Amino acid sequence: MALSKGEVNELYYNAVGGQIAFQTEGKGVLHPLAVAKLLGARARESGARELKILELGANDCAFAISLLKVLTSLTIHGEVELARVEYFAVEFARPSLETVFSSQAEVGDFQHAVPGPAGSPLVGSLTRIGVPESTLYLVHAEAGAFVGGGSGRYDIVIVNELFDDLPCRVFFADAAGRTFELEAHAEEQGARWRVAVTASETNAAEARALQPATLTVTSAPSLAIVRGAASLLDSGGMLLVHDYGITERQVPLATYESLPPTQPDFVDLEFPPGSEHGFPRSFFRVFGNIFASVVQMTTDVGFAELADELAPLGRVIVLPHGNALLATRDSPEDRRKGDGVFLSEFSLLEPGDDLEELLARLDAEQEALRRSFADEFLAGHPSVFADLLFVKR
Repeated sequence: MALSKGEVNELYYNAVGGQIAFQTEGKGVLHPLAVAKLLGARARESGARELKILELGANDCAFAISLLKVLTSLTIHGEVELARVEYFAVEFARPSLETVFSSQAEVGDFQHAVPGPAGSPLVGSLTRIGVPESTLYLVHAEAGAFVGGGSGRYDIVIVNELFDDLPCRVFFADAAGRTFELEAHAEEQGARWRVAVTASETNAAEARALQPATLTVTSAPSLAIVRGAASLLDSGGMLLVHDYGITERQVPLATYESLPPTQPDFVDLEFPPGSEHGFPRSFFRVFGNIFASVVQMTTDVGFAELADELAPLGRVIVLPHGNALLATRDSPEDRRKGDGVFLSEFSLLEPGDDLEELLARLDAEQEALRRSFADEFLAGHPSVFADLLFVKR
């Protein structure tokens, strides 16, 4: 049976949850540092001594644990005065959370480990005593259902590389202006997988808005999650979406014409006849786990539609993440104020810096910053590893 993007990803994460070893930004240092510095600046500004954090798509909780460690360090060094941090790590693959709980309960960074009730969405809680006291709640739930439930209020909601996995609709127009919907389906065939990328002509409203030789993507589940997340924030609360995608509503079709740079050896990737030119062959990216014999499909996120959804509720800033810039320097730690990327601008925040002034500058300059980053580091490619920061009015 052929599976859609959403179905194949559900199978993938339930099969390999707890064994995933993605080299995501959460496993590094700079991303948690930048988020911690941002949270610290907001806490100093508001006088808050407690923080309540929600992460959607927590995976193996590497980011969560790193962020809690950095917040503890900032408190110890007097950059922020925090007494308590509550962190809710929400993940769809329950085995991932169970692995985190069992490993941390044995030899981890927390002094107390309490399992959740049998059959409960709460897999368990992990608490580190000290200043601040930090509790990590491991919650098994689908992100949309969790935020749609409307329970609790948070200082920040973090969506970490989740939206590229979610179901979406992709439309493109060829050079003659004919409009199509792009789809991909995966089917297991013995020890191999067949992934077929197809296109059917359409007159959908999203397609009719396209210029010739352009492409757009929309994701109803992603929009529902940002709406739900925004509803869980009070004034001044923040939403951070960390992912890769496109920041314009439509981008040149040529961006995705070439074949994907890599694909699993056990996957046969198929396209319609005559699709060598004028067809987005690399929009769907295919990954796999040969040991579990499962595949994963990801796509670029439509940051523009997320920003449009949130704009009536507050300030929205979309910045390049910054890895491509830092890779050009002698050290990836060489960050500079004024770089115009998330990693530099927020990881360098110090007591005495004016967060509102920084946000206002980045807001005013964000389009120019994205263009210059793409031109200098991505050869003009419109797909970028980016961070969307929303601050609720």
